[in-house]
Amino acid sequence: MNIGECMKYYRIYKGMTQKQVGDGICTPGHISKIESGHLHVTKEKLDLFNRKLGINIENERKSYEKLQMDLGMWHDAMIKQINGKVELLKETIEQNPLVKIETLNGTYKLLKARYLMGKGDVQEAAFLLNQFSTKRLSYYMREYDHHLYYHFNGMFELLKGDAREAIILLQKIDAKTYTNFEYHYHLALAHQQLNQHESAIHHAEVSLQHFKETFNFNRCIDAALIQLVSESNKGKKNLEDLEIKLKELIQHCDNLHDHGRKAILYRNLGNVYREVKNERKAKEAFQMAERLSVISKAPGEGTTMVETWV
Repeated sequence: MNIGECMKYYRIYKGMTQKQVGDGICTPGHISKIESGHLHVTKEKLDLFNRKLGINIENERKSYEKLQMDLGMWHDAMIKQINGKVELLKETIEQNPLVKIETLNGTYKLLKARYLMGKGDVQEAAFLLNQFSTKRLSYYMREYDHHLYYHFNGMFELLKGDAREAIILLQKIDAKTYTNFEYHYHLALAHQQLNQHESAIHHAEVSLQHFKETFNFNRCIDAALIQLVSESNKGKKNLEDLEIKLKELIQHCDNLHDHGRKAILYRNLGNVYREVKNERKAKEAFQMAERLSVISKAPGEGTTMVETWV
């Protein structure tokens, strides 16, 4: 954010005209050129503009950069599903008046759409995403935000049950610009829903590596389960091998104290036992899943984990 952008935002925020800000300092035409970044501002004039606007422009620029960081941390907390941090950052961001600046407001609305999808508020999320079809809001989007939009819109289509449209949107993402490879997890889910198991396995592996590299160990379990499901459906099931791998993932859940994912894994394990006609073990697994579901909410993003595949 340059000085001119900061001046323009606070001038509009305070309801002042270019003439009022420039009165006794320079012409409205000069203010226009400063705001558009075409005219350098001397320190002396900057001090005068600070007094007129009742702010310190340099401090506000630092606040802008801090808000950019907060938005990035908010997204990271949503990816990692750290619910307390998600809510705290949401409150901090929404109390910051700079979030209304057009270059940040688009990022905020996209992240708010993801937040709402996580809460199950599909209608409100759709309302926010639909705003990006207008030229005004999309005009101020950074290049990164265009790919953020493809990602979240792809997630939205998955929630609606349209895996084909989700793939079309997610495949528009440029990996060089948008390095949040979590979107490969959502590609894996979409391909799996279409029984395209080779593609699902590939994208699950990419997302698994990304989650490992970003120390996102809970989401590693999500990606690993996608791989198990797709490998199982691709060919003849090796139920003994599935049992071993599911128990390994359950152990990882114990290490992470993640009861929600553990419940889902036990439901899958119950179905494995049911398929081999071991009703006693199946009943025990389903009962364990129910107990875990009572004491803990399962992952809350709608498209986070596969419940069962048998």
